[in-house]
Amino acid sequence: MSGELEIIDCHNHVLRTADHSCDLYSNLLRFSAAMGLPDKPGFHGTPDEAGRVMDATGITHMNILMFTWSGVYWRQGQNILPDDPAERAREAENLRRRIVRRIQDNNTWALEQAAGSPRLSCFVGVDPVLMDEETLLAEVENGVRRGALGVKHVPMNHGTEGDDPRMWPVFDYCASAGIPLLTQAAGFMPGRPARYAKALGEFPGLKLVFAHLGHDRAFGQGADAEVLELARAYPGVHTDVSLRLIEVADGHVGADAMAAHLRAIGTDRVLFGSNWVISEYLWLRARPGATPDSSHERLDREIEVLKALPLTDDELADVAARNFRRLTGLLP
Repeated sequence: MSGELEIIDCHNHVLRTADHSCDLYSNLLRFSAAMGLPDKPGFHGTPDEAGRVMDATGITHMNILMFTWSGVYWRQGQNILPDDPAERAREAENLRRRIVRRIQDNNTWALEQAAGSPRLSCFVGVDPVLMDEETLLAEVENGVRRGALGVKHVPMNHGTEGDDPRMWPVFDYCASAGIPLLTQAAGFMPGRPARYAKALGEFPGLKLVFAHLGHDRAFGQGADAEVLELARAYPGVHTDVSLRLIEVADGHVGADAMAAHLRAIGTDRVLFGSNWVISEYLWLRARPGATPDSSHERLDREIEVLKALPLTDDELADVAARNFRRLTGLLP
């Protein structure tokens, strides 16, 4: 690659505070000393740390996917609701409203971070189970008005799939407004890419980004193959490489095989993403007892893989940054 490669991380999870980080670590990921892991993370993924990571890695820009694990809060809250049916219904509604407010507050925080730094942008998060249609659309519209570049959807968190009718108003809005929606994808939990085919057919203008290349345990198969098939059928389908370049770094997937898969999808449809800081926590699980030297050890390896992929200079520049700029309208 001649010259300096611009890298935009389209997929990361900057966290508000150390407490927010610890909640993700122990409550969402359920990591603990019983698993041979530290009881608390040694780094927290806050905006200050994100700035240091960008300085250290050469990443130009980070896009915050504002993810509130609202489904976890909702399921946990069921355990403390009153027994009396009338009281239970009343308190369940109070709990729902409180969680929705947490989603809104987190989105507001992410929008403020993006407004305060040219190195940050954000996609606002939604929950189609706990938010009604009016609230969903108001949150997306408010986010876009305040500078959000897109929407983040997490089927794993909600226990939904891509054909859930409660997402239809969001798909319709995003397609009409030209706003991309990035969804968590997986072949082994909610988030099957194939379940989005109905929405892609009904909303031809929908710009849909599948995270993790589809995220199948067998590279190129299952959910990965579903993303490839959808990309061939629908021009608005994109994907990101978060959680997948480490497979090349670890020797599980060859660099040639990865490059061939990206080309089959279309290197004009693939975005670089890391899933930082969650990805660094997940790497701890793969190396029990390891003590990281920094909060970007895995990210360092992923960037090395990105730069070494057997792609042309133009293809690499597209994946590293240009596709994200084209998709979202982010200006240089």
